[in-house]
Amino acid sequence: MRNQQAFIKGVIDKMLSRETLTNPGRVAAAVDAISPYLMVDAGLDAATVGSLALSLRDVTRDEVLFLTAPTLGTGMVGSQSIVRPDWDGLAALSDALKNDTVPAYAAAHPANR
Repeated sequence: MRNQQAFIKGVIDKMLSRETLTNPGRVAAAVDAISPYLMVDAGLDAATVGSLALSLRDVTRDEVLFLTAPTLGTGMVGSQSIVRPDWDGLAALSDALKNDTVPAYAAAHPANR
């Protein structure tokens, strides 16, 4: 998990760089590069992504908060290793995302950081 977060931080550094966000060609290339690895709502189009990218032009990596999904630990089902979701915890995280209170959620749930 820590290695994945470090990788994403590196990607964010590049994506949020001034030379990327102020160049529509670079934004388009970045979106093309990462889009095969993302699942998004059908309504998310290139214009929305471009607008979102422009709105992030003053965001720094230090302002990005990384969290893990709440879980109840791991287990086995047959020969498969599984991660057991914490549905109540996921509902609380969902509420925090909806209500723009993620920093307060993160402070109250340090195990998910």
